Amino acid sequence: MQTLPTATGFAARGAIAALKARNVAIAPLLQRVGLSEADLENRQHRIPATAQAKLLEYAAEALEDSAFGLHLAEQANPREAGLLFYVASAAKDLGEALTLLERYLRIITEAARLILTRTQDSVVVEIRFVGLGRHFVRQNAEFGFAAILKALREVSGRNIRPTRLTFMHARNSNLKEFERFFGCPVEFGAPSDQLSLSKETLSLPLITGDPYLLETLQPFCDAAASERRTGSGTLRALVENEAQRLLSHGKTQKHRIAKSLGLSARTLSRRLAEEGTTYEEVVDHLRQSLALQYIKDPRLSFGEMTWLLGYEGSSSFSHAFRRWTGHSPSAARRQKQLPAPH
Repeated sequence: MQTLPTATGFAARGAIAALKARNVAIAPLLQRVGLSEADLENRQHRIPATAQAKLLEYAAEALEDSAFGLHLAEQANPREAGLLFYVASAAKDLGEALTLLERYLRIITEAARLILTRTQDSVVVEIRFVGLGRHFVRQNAEFGFAAILKALREVSGRNIRPTRLTFMHARNSNLKEFERFFGCPVEFGAPSDQLSLSKETLSLPLITGDPYLLETLQPFCDAAASERRTGSGTLRALVENEAQRLLSHGKTQKHRIAKSLGLSARTLSRRLAEEGTTYEEVVDHLRQSLALQYIKDPRLSFGEMTWLLGYEGSSSFSHAFRRWTGHSPSAARRQKQLPAPH
């Protein structure tokens, strides 16, 4: 039996506070993702990570703020992440703090892995989402990197600036907002979600460093992390994430995706059938969800959307979009309200 990943609700509680501050009714959004206020009020209660991811997407939609994840992280108090923040803040330098974040991230979310790759002059910090459809973690990915950077700036007392930042999802709006906050070039539509820091940055000492606190907290972190084994989630989510990575390259044939997941095409079909779906349905739903996101970005041309979704021509994209929504892409873009991804 596969285990769906859970989270502490750190980002979800921040999203609800932001919605309330703007007098947006939260009950319909919570119902839409299968949560209640009581679920979030109890900080000892974990929530499905997919519910948190969808809540951030729907909050961005309700507030008409496509950069909601970034803005949410800017307003967040890193201390609300709890044990994870305090153990990282006790490290001697930023390099050790990142190592601790990599080791213990699953304490606050089982749906993401932090992977550090060190080179001779830098470290690459990569976020990989597990058990979540990648098309539902746009706001989560932006919130995650912004929250990590804000925490590193706070514990070091320095305006830390990455040398480079990349996101897998597409974005043609609010680009200056991201460059302003991160202080470096930001690339969207990249092969992975990565943040790079220089070797000099890694050696910066923390103003909050406390070896005695670190020694005290690590046994608690080890115990908490051992209870939080990252679940693989559904095969559907794995297929969606791999397909999204390859959509714009036109390489989403079933046998390619199956091979990348270490399966035969026949096994992939059989296991998806056990989850009540087919490969063709998964890819079609993925394209639909992405299209409904892209159509809201006025700076993204229909030609760019056609390419990002892996269609050979604009007529194929237009036909699919009309099948999903009953409208042409141009007519849908003129509408204020669009059907949301399921």
